Amino acid sequence: MKTLVLKASPRKDGNTATLADRLIAGLREGGETDVTTFSLHDLALRPCQACNACLRPPFAGCVLDDGYQQVYPVFRDADLVVLAAPVYWWHLCAQAKTFVDRWHSALTFDRDHCLARKRLVLILAYFAEDPYGVDLVERMFESICGWCGARLDVLRYHSASRHARESEETLARAAALGRSLAGWTPPELAASCPIPTCRMTVADDEALALHLVMAAGDDHLAWKREHLSETHALANTAALTREALAVLRGARR
Repeated sequence: MKTLVLKASPRKDGNTATLADRLIAGLREGGETDVTTFSLHDLALRPCQACNACLRPPFAGCVLDDGYQQVYPVFRDADLVVLAAPVYWWHLCAQAKTFVDRWHSALTFDRDHCLARKRLVLILAYFAEDPYGVDLVERMFESICGWCGARLDVLRYHSASRHARESEETLARAAALGRSLAGWTPPELAASCPIPTCRMTVADDEALALHLVMAAGDDHLAWKREHLSETHALANTAALTREALAVLRGARR
């Protein structure tokens, strides 16, 4: 298994970096050796320019010549991607958000190095007790992974009272998660989106149903209006996914 670890915090010994290191230790305890780590703060990352050059043949990836080019080949080939980022001002820190925006280029290689075959671990640390910021980040990645078919694991740490290094329970959870991921095998892709304009292929019908619920393009919205009982909102994701799954299975009878 190839693992990419992305540390987004400017603090090299901060909470998210500490938890990422402990997760890596768990991976290594489980026998994983192919682990590559980048500090996003040390890379000269430019924001996505929305030029869409990455979506035009020959689909060579992002055309901006900056630090992203160092990470892109590793990200493309990784089975497991760990993003460790603090929550600042109710959302991802700028270093992480800038990098995630550049995943726009992944819309092309998705067909060959499919995002649906990846597993994402999100490590979040937040200071304020107000849960909305960290919840917003988690919901965003649930939407991303639900749409593209990737597996998602989330480790959260409320850092107001002490540094993560002083929380043996949290360190143990990070190491245990790493050990549990060791040996993970990317799934084969067997279910294709029924919408002709969509070329997404995911692991199975359950993943495909969630893709249809999470997708937001015009053709997907039309499919949802025709087949689902309600407009999608966070509260009804599970119910609408069950409806979409029933539609998919019913269409094959």
